[in-house]
Amino acid sequence: MEKRVVGEEYDGERLVRSWVFENETEAVQSISDASQDPSLLRWLKKGFLPDKYPDSVTPDYIDFQIWDSIQALCSYVRGMICNNAILTGIGVGKEAASPLIAVFQFFLRDLAGMCGGVLFAFAQGSELDAYAKQWRLFADIFNNFGYALDLLSPIFPDHFLLLACLGSLARAVTGVAGGATRAALTQHFSKAGNAADISAKEGSQETATTLVGMVVGMLFLRSAAESPVAVWTVFLSFTFLHIYANVKAVRALQLTSLNRSRMDILLQHCSATKVNGNGRVLPPVEVAKIEPLLPPAVTEFLKWILCIHLWRPSKRLVIGARLSELPLERTLARMDSNADMKLIIALDKSGREASVVLRRDACPEDILKAYVQGYLLLHSTAPVEQRHRRVDDWMAEEWPAFQGMLQSRGWALDRIALCSSSWRGAWGNSLHHHHHHD
Repeated sequence: MEKRVVGEEYDGERLVRSWVFENETEAVQSISDASQDPSLLRWLKKGFLPDKYPDSVTPDYIDFQIWDSIQALCSYVRGMICNNAILTGIGVGKEAASPLIAVFQFFLRDLAGMCGGVLFAFAQGSELDAYAKQWRLFADIFNNFGYALDLLSPIFPDHFLLLACLGSLARAVTGVAGGATRAALTQHFSKAGNAADISAKEGSQETATTLVGMVVGMLFLRSAAESPVAVWTVFLSFTFLHIYANVKAVRALQLTSLNRSRMDILLQHCSATKVNGNGRVLPPVEVAKIEPLLPPAVTEFLKWILCIHLWRPSKRLVIGARLSELPLERTLARMDSNADMKLIIALDKSGREASVVLRRDACPEDILKAYVQGYLLLHSTAPVEQRHRRVDDWMAEEWPAFQGMLQSRGWALDRIALCSSSWRGAWGNSLHHHHHHD
C-alpha cells in the first residue's frame, strides 16, 4: 500500500511524520510501531539530560558531565570511608563513649566548617565568577586535603578534634567554591534560557552517582574496613583518579567570558599586538587547552612562598584604580583630549605598573579597551616615555579589527571580568550628571 507524507515536525529528539494511508489497517500498524519507540534509553535521556539535548546546551556539556560524575563517584566512596574513620575516632562502638561528648565534638567540627566557609566567601567571593573553572578545580582538590585529615584523625586520638575541625574547614571551602562556581557553569551551559532545567538534571545525575558511590563504599567497608593497608590503598587510588578526572573536566570547559588569564593569552597569540606573528585570535576551544588551572590568588600565594617575586618582578595592571590614589608625581598619566573619555591611564616610570581609572558610566567595551591599552603599555618594548603614543597609534589602527575578531571567534564581549576593584571616578559629562542628580 502506498502512503503519502503530508507533514513533519521535529520535537527536539526525533522526526515525527504525518502520513495519509490508503487503508485503516496500515494506519493502525504505524501507530503501533510509533508507540514502541520510547525506549529505556530515551527515558534515561529525559531523566538525566536537559530537554532538547544536545541543541539546548553548549558543546562542552557532555564531556564535562562525564568527568564530573567520575570525580563525584570517587568523592562519595572516599566520603563513606572517612565517615567510618570519624565515627571510630569519636568512639562509636565503645562502651566508655559518651553520646554527649560525641555530639559536642560534631558541634565543634561543624562550627569550624561554617566559620571557614564564611571567611572564604568574604575573601574570594568576587573572584568566583571570573575564575569559575579554576576555583572549582581548586575546591575539589582541596577537598582531598579534608578527607585525608578525616582519615588520619583516629590514628592520632590526642589530636582527633583538631584534625576533624581542620578537615571540616577544608570541606567547607570546597562547598562554598563548588556551589558558587556551579551556578556560573550552569549559566554557561544554558543556550536556550534553560538554566533551571540544567540544574535539575545535574541534581538527578548527582543523585544517581551518590547512590552508586554509597553502594561501592558500603561494600568495601563490609569487606575490608579493618585493614588499614586496604583502606589507605583504596583511598589513595580514588584520590589520584579524582584529581585526574577533575583536571579533565575543567579542561573540557570552553568558557567564553573574558577574564585576565584568557585576555592575556589572546593578546600574546595575536599578531596585531606585535608579540608574535600567527595572525589570528584564538577561539575558546583552543584557549581552554592552555589557560592556567590555578586561581590567581593561589598562584600569587605560591609565588610569595617560593620568593619568585624577588628575582622575577611581575608586571601589575590595576583596572578600577581610585582617582585620588594615582601617584601622579611618579607617573606618566594621560587623559584623552576628548572630554568624554571614560578612562585615565597612568604608567609608572619603571614601566612595570599601570593604573586605569574608569569613569562611573564606563561600559564593558570601555573596560575591555582599558585592559588592552594597559596590557600594551606594560608589554611594549618602546622606551617608557614613548609608550602612550605607540599604544594610541595601535588603538587607532588595530582596535576595531581586534574587537571584531574577538566577537567572530565566539568570545562574549558582554561578559567581562577584568576589573581589579569596583572604584569609579567622575569627570567631564559624568561629573555634571552626578551633580545634577545630587
